[in-house]
Amino acid sequence: MATSEEEYPVDNDNLVDNDSEEDLFDDIAEQHIQSSNELKVVDCSDVFDRDPRKRTAPVDVPYDEFPHKRFKQNMEIQDVVMEHALYFLPAKSLCRFKTVNKEWDQYINSPFFAHQQTHSFRDISGLFCQLPGDKPSFISLDQDAYGIPSPSLSFLPQPVTLRTACNGLLCCQNCFEQNSYYICNPVNEEWKVLPEPNFYHGPDQSALALAFEPSALNFAAHFELVCAFSLSLTDQPVICFEIYSSRSSSWRLAETVCSELDALKLNGDGIFLKGVVFWETFAGAILAFDLKEEHYGILSLPPNSGPQGVLTEMRGELCYILPVREGNNYTLEIYGDMDMNLKHIIPLYLGFLSHAHQESLRVLACVNDDAVVILVGDRVIAYNMKAGTVETLRDIVIGNYNGEYNAGFAKYLPYVNSLVHVRSSYVTSLLSEDPTTSYSYLKSP
Repeated sequence: MATSEEEYPVDNDNLVDNDSEEDLFDDIAEQHIQSSNELKVVDCSDVFDRDPRKRTAPVDVPYDEFPHKRFKQNMEIQDVVMEHALYFLPAKSLCRFKTVNKEWDQYINSPFFAHQQTHSFRDISGLFCQLPGDKPSFISLDQDAYGIPSPSLSFLPQPVTLRTACNGLLCCQNCFEQNSYYICNPVNEEWKVLPEPNFYHGPDQSALALAFEPSALNFAAHFELVCAFSLSLTDQPVICFEIYSSRSSSWRLAETVCSELDALKLNGDGIFLKGVVFWETFAGAILAFDLKEEHYGILSLPPNSGPQGVLTEMRGELCYILPVREGNNYTLEIYGDMDMNLKHIIPLYLGFLSHAHQESLRVLACVNDDAVVILVGDRVIAYNMKAGTVETLRDIVIGNYNGEYNAGFAKYLPYVNSLVHVRSSYVTSLLSEDPTTSYSYLKSP
């Protein structure tokens, strides 16, 4: 029960700031709404704490100054979904919701919604894959929910080779020029060609890693591309790090130089996690490079690591997943922590596959914490580690090669079905436009 103001006088130090408590309007509107053109005086003591000792002063709410705000008593279920749920969905699903009505279409096409979806939706949606000499293709984890308009990346001006991916962005290399890179988003088919690096990145002496961390505070999608390459400054070669930054649109050479013998031969491109880039080496080690401090470190790979295992992210942490065969049975060994200690051993039930297929088993990635994507012969499957269930994602040979060749040489990149924008000029132009304008960049995958 509210207490009178005479018994508990108002404390001026605890007055509520009308401008700083925007969310308060939702609750206030349920109590007192009479006309949209006059001020409403509301006792807010019950909104916060019923203890009269913490009583606050009345709040005057000019509702006519907030025409864009939908108050709770006027909101329908579709308004709640539009404003609080849509940005957690993948791009392909959003294409369907554009047909609900014109308002939804404009809302989903707005650049501000794309920014919010990029920050909110982080689930792995599928894997890009490519064999040497073939066009890229896309394996969806769910055909109904995830997809892209052009899996072969035909919207790019030149044929490309897949290199690395991160949070919806894809890095490709021009097939005809070694030092020419494209950053693109296959969902909206936006792309950007990077300026030529200052150093030569040979095909066998360099390894890339794309670093992109969506931020709710930064409207522009800033990213960095890190190239670790071998350079012979003295009698013994060293690893140098050349970094492209989208903020400066230029390359720079890090002062850090790695001369560790375990890191001199990198085994493919790397992954980005929590501000650090990780590459596997042929010497059974992991080269880690901190992008902020520009320092490097050496971690150990598990024993018996090889092309059948994968360095990946699981539950937000770096891990290494290795398939192990014992007789006719397989298990998945999951290693973690900085020392790559054995954390879990999970049985792998693949009894429906032939022994010939099991010979060429290869783990491709851990996706969305509980599933592992595995290449078994010419079949790509998703294995749920909790339920022990198997779902076939692709059951055809990729390209003109047999399953054994696919297992060792195909490139697989986990990909997020995001609406992130790539072109900086596009973002700049939007900031000068009316934010309610509709931008039809989203095609139906």
